[in-house]
Amino acid sequence: MGEHPSLDDEFHRLVDSIYESAMDVAAMPAALDLFSRYTATGSPRYLIWDKLAGHARLGVTPHGCFTSGVNLPEGVVPPSYSGGQPAPAGAALAMAGAGAALAMADGAATDVAVSGDGSGLDQGFRLIDTTEICVLMSGTCSEHSHLHGSVRERRLAHVMPHWVRAARMQQRNFELSGLASLGLAGLDTLDFGVMVLQADMRVRYANSWSEALVQADSNLSLEQGVLRARDASLQDVLQRLLDGAVRGRSADAAAGSWMHITSGGQPVPIIVVPLVSRQPVEGPWQLPAAMMLLGNSESRSVLDAAVLTSLFGLSRKESIIAIRLAAGETLNEIAEREFLSPHTVRVHIRDTLRKTGTHRQSELVRLLHLLPGVNLVRTGACPVARPRGRQGKNG
Repeated sequence: MGEHPSLDDEFHRLVDSIYESAMDVAAMPAALDLFSRYTATGSPRYLIWDKLAGHARLGVTPHGCFTSGVNLPEGVVPPSYSGGQPAPAGAALAMAGAGAALAMADGAATDVAVSGDGSGLDQGFRLIDTTEICVLMSGTCSEHSHLHGSVRERRLAHVMPHWVRAARMQQRNFELSGLASLGLAGLDTLDFGVMVLQADMRVRYANSWSEALVQADSNLSLEQGVLRARDASLQDVLQRLLDGAVRGRSADAAAGSWMHITSGGQPVPIIVVPLVSRQPVEGPWQLPAAMMLLGNSESRSVLDAAVLTSLFGLSRKESIIAIRLAAGETLNEIAEREFLSPHTVRVHIRDTLRKTGTHRQSELVRLLHLLPGVNLVRTGACPVARPRGRQGKNG
């Protein structure tokens, strides 16, 4: 009871906190505080400097983390590169104020590996130094240090390699997190729903369209992150589709599908497919999952006329007719909508087949569905206004 922790206990607690801070930046101030006490280092500072942008991404002190107000004073050369080469290693950090702003000053060169005597921290120690970023850590020898100089140097030599490894882990985590955020942002631009579900119907991810569909449909709900259907038969269908996809986790596993009628009367095709990565990512912590696609019956994604013009040299009228053909409209429907005779539509289709190198309408439609899709309204071929009694008019 009341015993002080041993030096080994202090060291291991510090190392644990260092690696914890690599996973969670919010834990870094506490790690710096432990580091300060264990090594008798005053004002420890951690800075991630963006060389390309010329400003700091993150500054950390025992008082907290700062993503703004981290500036360089005038006349100070930041870590940067000239001629595509990394800047000379070594730059010291100086605190401006009580931890609210960080600044950097020139210092002596240090290697990324800690020297034998643990020196270099007071001049600024570079944990990572690339052409894009520089991660620096610095501090001063406490004026009221109870440690002998050689003891402090030995402790620094033991601890600093852990900071280097933790910084590299942090950099990798930031990179992966950034890539994941970009990927999820891209899924939010789609006009159909995407969900990733575990076998127990727990939703691991849902894009904005799928969330909006579930909110608007009284037959479906997300209760504490679990997809639920009010109707028992629909719940059984969803569970059966999901079970089949989770069990058949192979590249050639078949997808399951179902047509769901929403509470608003709109038909929504539901497709559940196995979620299989090209690279093995299986692990003891990963639970089997599948992807559910929720179709948008109100969206008519077709081609942009400008795309067809640039690719095949079609005229605007030929492009619009081809777009309507790909959307499933008949020859007579196209003639009625475009105020053309059926004969004129046939002539345009014939010329389009020749320009696109296809021989039948089915080949043309298959080709068009492989090209980029946009909304029909943007092509100038809006299907909303459908004139009546115009069939047979020449164009």
